[in-house]
Amino acid sequence: MRVINIAIAAALIAGASHVYAQQMSSEEFVTMAASSDMFEVQSGQLAAKNSKAASIQQFAEMMVADHTKASQELKAAAGEAKVTVPTQMIDKHATQLGKLQNAQGEAFDKAYIEAQVAAHQEALKLMQSYAQNGDSEPLKAHATKASPIVQRHLEHVQKLAGQ
Repeated sequence: MRVINIAIAAALIAGASHVYAQQMSSEEFVTMAASSDMFEVQSGQLAAKNSKAASIQQFAEMMVADHTKASQELKAAAGEAKVTVPTQMIDKHATQLGKLQNAQGEAFDKAYIEAQVAAHQEALKLMQSYAQNGDSEPLKAHATKASPIVQRHLEHVQKLAGQ
C-alpha cells in the first residue's frame, strides 16, 4: 500500500490531474516533502563543493540552509500530525542526485541548475496543492508557510538559468 501511496504522490509531483491533490494523504505529502528537502540539502552540498561559479555556490548554500530548516519544520508538523518522516529519498530524487554526483565542471553547473528549476517547480505544486487540499492542519500550515519560500527559490534559480 505504501508503494501505491508514493506512486500517487509521485504522479502528483509529475503534474498529474488536480484530483490527486485532493486525495493526497498526510503520509504521501510528508514522504514527498521530506524527499524534496533531502534532495535540496544533498545536491546543495554537492554544488557548494563542485561548482566553480560563485552565484551557484551561493544559491547552493542558501538551499542547504533553507531546506535544512524546512526539514526541521516538517518534522515538527509531522510529529503533531502523528506521521513518520522518511529518512531516505524517493527513487526519483536519488536518481537525480546520482546524475549530479557523476557530472563535473560546466556540465555539473548546467545539470544542477536544470535539476533545481524542475525540483522547485514540483515542490511549489506540492506545497500549494497540499495547503489547499491537505487532510492535516499542522501539515497544511507547514505547506502554506513553505510555499512563498519555494516560490522565491524558483524565481532565483530561474534567474540563474537565464529564464
